[in-house]
Amino acid sequence: MDDQDKGKIALRIAFIAETKLASVVTTLLEKLQKDEQNRVDIYCVLEKVLQQDTQGLERRLLKKIMTLASNHMRDTQEATNELKVAASNTLVTLARCYFNDVMYELVYHLALLEEFIFITLGNLSSAYALKCIPFVGMILNVMISMLELVKDSRMRQAFCSVLEKCSRAVNVYFTNWEKCPFPRMDESQFCDKNGF
Repeated sequence: MDDQDKGKIALRIAFIAETKLASVVTTLLEKLQKDEQNRVDIYCVLEKVLQQDTQGLERRLLKKIMTLASNHMRDTQEATNELKVAASNTLVTLARCYFNDVMYELVYHLALLEEFIFITLGNLSSAYALKCIPFVGMILNVMISMLELVKDSRMRQAFCSVLEKCSRAVNVYFTNWEKCPFPRMDESQFCDKNGF
């Protein structure tokens, strides 16, 4: 099956999910657990489904998506980079409606020093700059404590990418702070590690 056919199928499944979200997500999660050969494609379909309004998604399904995706991103044995990218993209898409849940999942696994946890964290900071501001202090404090443990060049690149994207998010915040739903923070609070 070519990419165009896969795209059409993904769109059809997403259309069905508009009325049967829980059933479609449950089926896709079951497939993710059983069908090792097609996980990347299944993640792509799941990502399409999650691009619509998913506010009514059951908590158990939300947790299952986050657990499977974060496990696949951290799996060093079986997971290819393509699978890790697909899992990461799914989490970033899920964060559109469930940002805090996804962010807490990633921060929880941050100390494991996994490349795709950093990549996903950076992508979240880029995609949802204003939403990530309450987490910047926590992220930076954890990362500072891990700095000397980052030895691998790919890991260093992912680590620095998170720092860069968090810095950009702070810049976006300073230019758009009036759009933020949380209390305004000034420059001194960002510089003071106890200010967060």
